[in-house]
Amino acid sequence: MNKNFQYFLKVLVIFCLFHGQVEVLYAQTPETPEILQQEDILPDSDPLKVDRFNVEFLIVEGMHFLAIENQAKALESFLKAHQIMPENAALNYKIAEIFKASEETDQALLYISNATEKEKDNHYYQSLKAEILTAQGDLPGAIATYEDLYKFAEDAPDDYLLELAALYLYNEEPYNALKTYDRIEKRLGILEEVSIQKQKIYLQQNKLKEALIEGKNLVNAYPKVGGYAVSVAQILVSNNKILEAIEYLENYLIEHPNQAEAHLELGKLYRQSNQIDLALVNFTTAFHSEEISLESKLNEFIALIRKSLTPTYTNKFKELGETIIEVHNTEANAFAAFGDLFIELDQKDSAQFFYEKAVALNGDNLQLWQNILSLELENNNFQQAAEYSEEAITYFPNQPILYLFGGSAYYALKEFKKAIMLWEQGKSMVFGNDRMKSSFAAQLADAYHANKDYKKAFETYEEAIKLNPENYFAVNNFAYYLSLRKQNLERAKELSSIMVKANPNNANFLDTHGWVLFQKGEYEKALTVLEKAVKLQASGTIIEHYADALFKLGKKEEALQQWKRAKMKGGASDLIDKKISEKQYYEASI
Repeated sequence: MNKNFQYFLKVLVIFCLFHGQVEVLYAQTPETPEILQQEDILPDSDPLKVDRFNVEFLIVEGMHFLAIENQAKALESFLKAHQIMPENAALNYKIAEIFKASEETDQALLYISNATEKEKDNHYYQSLKAEILTAQGDLPGAIATYEDLYKFAEDAPDDYLLELAALYLYNEEPYNALKTYDRIEKRLGILEEVSIQKQKIYLQQNKLKEALIEGKNLVNAYPKVGGYAVSVAQILVSNNKILEAIEYLENYLIEHPNQAEAHLELGKLYRQSNQIDLALVNFTTAFHSEEISLESKLNEFIALIRKSLTPTYTNKFKELGETIIEVHNTEANAFAAFGDLFIELDQKDSAQFFYEKAVALNGDNLQLWQNILSLELENNNFQQAAEYSEEAITYFPNQPILYLFGGSAYYALKEFKKAIMLWEQGKSMVFGNDRMKSSFAAQLADAYHANKDYKKAFETYEEAIKLNPENYFAVNNFAYYLSLRKQNLERAKELSSIMVKANPNNANFLDTHGWVLFQKGEYEKALTVLEKAVKLQASGTIIEHYADALFKLGKKEEALQQWKRAKMKGGASDLIDKKISEKQYYEASI
C-alpha cells in the first residue's frame, strides 16, 4: 500500500467519523424520492446542505493540515467549521487537542468541556479534559473527570485508573489512592507497579504489616522473580528486622534456589552480620550468574574485602575475584577490582598484571592509569612508566597528574628535557590548586638544576615555595643546592630553619640545615644539627657531612672514623676515599 493511498484512507476514515456525527443533525429530515430534485442538482439552493458541505470540507482540510503538522492552519479550519456547527463534539475535541498542545489550557478546557457535555460516555474526551485540568493544577477537577469517565463509559480502558490513583496521591488522598489500586487489582490482577505503590503508601503510614503483605503477594504472583523477594527483605531490614529478613530469604531460596538476586542480597545480609562463611557461599552463587550486574558484584566484593581481608579468607576472596573475571571477561572493571584485591594483599606484581589487563580492555579510566604508573615508579620501571604515561595522556590529555607521573619517569631516566617538557605542559593546566602547581614547580626546578640551568631553577624553587610554603621538599632541595653553590646562604638558612622547626625529626631536612650552617662557617651549630640527623638516620651522606663538621672543629681522628663509617654505609661522595687516605677534608666542586 503506497503512502498516498494510506494517507487518503486515513483521511477518509476520519471524515466518515465526523460525517457520522454530522448526519445526526439531519436525522429528522424526510426521505426524498429517488427522482432527482432541484436541490440535488443545485445544493447551494438549500442553506442547510451548503453548511453541511462546508463543514465536511473544512474537517477534511483540517485533518490534512494536521497530517503535515501545520497546527495553526488545522486550527483555523476547525474553528471555521465550529462557527457553522458549534455543537459538534468531535470538532470541539480536535480544537481542544490543538490548544492543549500549544499550552493554551484555558481555551482547551472551554472546547473540551463542550465535547464532554455532548458525549459524557466518550472516554477519549473525558481523559483529555482530565489531562487539561491536571496541567492547570486542578487536581480535584481532574479526579472528578476520571471518576465520571468510569461512571459513564462502560468501555473505558483500565489505564486511566493508574492516572486516577496517581492524582489521588498527588492530592494527598492516600486512602482513595489505595481504593483505586484495589479496583485495578480486581480488574487486572496483581501488578508490580500497583503493588509497589501500595507498599510505599503503607510504609509512609508506618503500616509495616500491610506493606509486607503487598510484597509477599507480589512474590506469590511472580515467584520466579527474585527481585520481589529481595524487596520484602529490604523492607524488613529498613525496619531493623535483619534476622527476619535473613530467615525470609533462606526460606524463599529453599523453593527457588537459582534466584541469583536473592543470593546476592542474602550474602550482603550475612556480611553485615559478620557471618562471612555464609556470605561467601551466597556470593559465590550470585557471582556465577550473568543476571547480576558487574557493578552490583563489585560493590559487594569491595565491601567484603574491606571488612574481612584476613589470611583465613584470602584464597576464598581470590576465588570470588576469578569468578567475576570468568563471567565478565570483557569488562575492564572486573580486572581492575581483582587488581585492587592484590593491592590490599600487598601483592603488587599481581595487581600490576590485572591493572594492565584492565587498561588493555578499556583505557578510559584515569584511576587505573594512576595505579599502574605508581606501581611502575615504585618498582623503578622508569622506561615502562614513561611509555605508559604517554599512552595515558592520549586518553586524558587534560589531566595534569599524568604529566606529573610522566615527568618523574623521564627525570629518573635522566632525560631532563623530556621531563621539563611534560612538567611545563602539566603545570600550565593547573588552575585553582596552588598545592599541585607548587608540586609541578618544585619538580621543574629539580629538572632545571639537573639540566644546569641554575638561574631558572632557583627562580622556580621560589615560585614553588610561594605557592605552598609547606612544600618542604622544595624548600629542602632549594636550600641544599644554594648551600652547595654557596649562594644566598642567608636565604638558605632562613628556609631550612623553618623547615626543621616544622619537621624536627626528619633526618634529611636536618642534614640540609646542618650543611647550610656548615657552608656559612657555623661549625658548632652545624655539628649539633648533624649529630641529631645521624642518630635518626645513619646514611652515608649524612655521616660524611657529620665527619666534615668534626674535621672543621679540629676533631680529626673522630672525623676519620666517621668517614670510614660513611664509606661502609655506601652513598658517600666521590671524595670519600681521598678524605680517608689523606686524612683531609676536600670540598666538592659543582
